[in-house]
Amino acid sequence: MGDHDGQQLSAREMVRAHTYPLLAAIASFSLLALALLQIPQAVKTHRYNRCIDEQVSLRSASNL
Repeated sequence: MGDHDGQQLSAREMVRAHTYPLLAAIASFSLLALALLQIPQAVKTHRYNRCIDEQVSLRSASNL
């Protein structure tokens, strides 16, 4: 890291220096994966809502 120029880091210092960026990357990829997995459900729900709206408009248009 920037404050360790020219020094050999111990194993503990290496872990401390790289833990935060590694966990931040894992969290970012997890959020991205969850967002991508929500797309099919959103498409299904949108189509269902359009179907229901069409049914409501057909029932209100015809004088039953």
